Amino acid sequence: MVWAVPEQVEMLAGVLSAGGIEVLGAGSPIAAQSGAVAQGFGCSVQDDLRHMLSSESPDLVLLASPGGFGTSDLEGDLGALQHAHSRDVAVATMEPIPGEATVISGTGWTDAIHTGAFGEFVRVVPMVRRGRLIDELMATLETFGVIRSMSVSLCAPKAFGSLGARVFEAMDLVRTLVGVPEIIDASYQGGASASVNGLHQLPGQSLRGLHGIMAAHLRMTDGRGVLVQVSDQVGRSGLMMTLLGDEGEIRVRDGGFVRLDQSGDEIDSYSMEMQAGVDPSSMRLTEQLIQLCSGVGPVRSPVDHASVLAMGHTALLSARTGQGETPETIRRLLMEV
Repeated sequence: MVWAVPEQVEMLAGVLSAGGIEVLGAGSPIAAQSGAVAQGFGCSVQDDLRHMLSSESPDLVLLASPGGFGTSDLEGDLGALQHAHSRDVAVATMEPIPGEATVISGTGWTDAIHTGAFGEFVRVVPMVRRGRLIDELMATLETFGVIRSMSVSLCAPKAFGSLGARVFEAMDLVRTLVGVPEIIDASYQGGASASVNGLHQLPGQSLRGLHGIMAAHLRMTDGRGVLVQVSDQVGRSGLMMTLLGDEGEIRVRDGGFVRLDQSGDEIDSYSMEMQAGVDPSSMRLTEQLIQLCSGVGPVRSPVDHASVLAMGHTALLSARTGQGETPETIRRLLMEV
């Protein structure tokens, strides 16, 4: 079952068809658009997300556009996720849940995040880190030594999620490869349709519904640095990373990576089979949804929601204040039970 907006239907229909996944029901966070979304998938109309999660029994519920889920009736929404999990219904989201860190303090969400159970209730998709490319990269990093500096550019069309979704995806990748930074200093520019009028644009306080471009410098406690650039203002997804260390460098793209020593000689590489004309995010989304539906896939470490959400919200805070902020402050809010 799918919860989406009409602008996502064409992309999702292609992804689900490629994965051999049949849509049994669909709806939209905008009630008046539920019929159009369901018609796009050729399935029955669902107009109650809470009911889908608590009472229906598909293999998977995909929250392509969660709307207000996880923002108002927090305990009720968490209960719906728990009901789905208890019935072995996999739940995936294409947007960060929760969207705003401060609203969950003192609720059951903090306990679920603290214990790690939250990662079993809902999976964020698509995630670069949960693909074969990063599996292979992790293998070569075993002999690469310490990553001294890294740059990450991660972009995707907004049909695959908001800018907040790309921030979450990039921060998960950084945390996995380098760790949680001490300071994040970020800047933000709104979407192309945003009115600038010479004014400095500021993001809201939620990762949900955020659109535009964000750039950030992340500084680790030992002085190492990471440059991050993310956007949902593109026509095709693109991943570019450069990892620098004492052993040389690794250049990563969607289709693979090449490792060079300090003399510039290639000492390792990996190439993925890419489908011509298919967006890389579509390939990742199809693969990860198949794994969720089947319950079969590679064993990978779960998302550290407390750290990744803290990093994402710290970037928002920094863009608002215009100065470096520390993820530890946000993380403490996320962990207050």
